[in-house]
Amino acid sequence: MAEIKKSSAGELLRYWRRVRRYSQMDLSLECDTSSRHLSCVETGRAYPSRQLLLRICNVLEIPLRARNTILIAGGYAPYYQETGLSDPEMKEARIVLERILTLHEPYPAMLVDRCWDIVLCNTALKRLVETFANNYTALENRQWNLMKLLFHPDGWAPNVVNLPSVYATMMERGRRNLVAGDANQELTTLLEEITELRPREHEIWQSDHQDADVQPKLIMPLHYRKGKQEVKLFTTVATLGAPLNITLQELTIECGYPVDDAGEAFFHSLR
Repeated sequence: MAEIKKSSAGELLRYWRRVRRYSQMDLSLECDTSSRHLSCVETGRAYPSRQLLLRICNVLEIPLRARNTILIAGGYAPYYQETGLSDPEMKEARIVLERILTLHEPYPAMLVDRCWDIVLCNTALKRLVETFANNYTALENRQWNLMKLLFHPDGWAPNVVNLPSVYATMMERGRRNLVAGDANQELTTLLEEITELRPREHEIWQSDHQDADVQPKLIMPLHYRKGKQEVKLFTTVATLGAPLNITLQELTIECGYPVDDAGEAFFHSLR
């Protein structure tokens, strides 16, 4: 989970080129430059223009936060903005996002940032937290964080039947978020904290590798059980298409859907 720590724009570009599995020749052709010049940029023997840096970042589909880091390392001002969701220029985007969450009722949905803080959620998600949190009073007046909600003893952890599988999937997603960098160490600190909360069953699986059910899932199921109340759902993740704002690019919309008729009845009863 180590953060990418490079000292020059060339080293950062080389890192991302290898991540995206481009050869210098292939990348130079798509960026309308020579492979020799690209090689010199990567080794620090040539200084790329701002336009070339942006072209390379675009071809490699580098996250916007990392693009700003590359520009700064190359001696240029950052290009992409990072704004709060409550800022005036984000009003239109916030209205759209709130509408998406509302339209997902009666099923749970939330808007999550890169550090897994729940910045917006619909009523169904609030009811799901109330129903299955182990200690809702401890959570009521806090900023909810999805990772802590899932794995902290006050949250859902004691009432999630398939917690080891959920842990494996969420930690894999968390590590992938680190690829864009973590300058202030917020995400790294969070993942280290969640590692301390890993389910005991996950440790057993790591030692014998026998339980395939705790490997990361493409579509993550969640199985809640508290007393006589039991709900099964699966979750999907959506992102905004081609945003030019760091905040919007790093937001994900997490939506839950009931697996069976019992889950369907549960969510409709929340109304």
